Amino acid sequence: MKTSEFKQAIEEMGFITTNERDHVFVYLNKSHKDIEWSAASVRVDRIFGFKMFIKHDVKISEEKKRNLAELLFEYASTPLDEREEPKLYYVKCPVTGQYLNKSEGENKAFWWSNAYGNESNKFTREEIESFARKRDYLIDEEVTE
Repeated sequence: MKTSEFKQAIEEMGFITTNERDHVFVYLNKSHKDIEWSAASVRVDRIFGFKMFIKHDVKISEEKKRNLAELLFEYASTPLDEREEPKLYYVKCPVTGQYLNKSEGENKAFWWSNAYGNESNKFTREEIESFARKRDYLIDEEVTE
């Protein structure tokens, strides 16, 4: 499970998430982001590292607690290298300064453009390596957004 998928699933349950150093903390609501109102934490740098600590006087259904526990375990048991999204890169031609773009869908088409920053011109390292006509002179720039 990717970290982004985990956080989205937690937030869809009505919880709030924050990243703090090597943990993702799960809070009960937006106005009480402190340890007294936290429901759980999970380590992002260690497999099987998570805690769930809901006070007995907090009103959360048993089903919601169970779902939270299942999500925590699923994420915590995900190997570290499978948690993060792959890095994205732009492919730039050093001669023209243009960026490679791709169309989505069945018939993948490629073209060069001056525009960059949209989804059509971000590539994973795996995609770049799979290009049939990859040239060594092309420049790979990491997306930093």
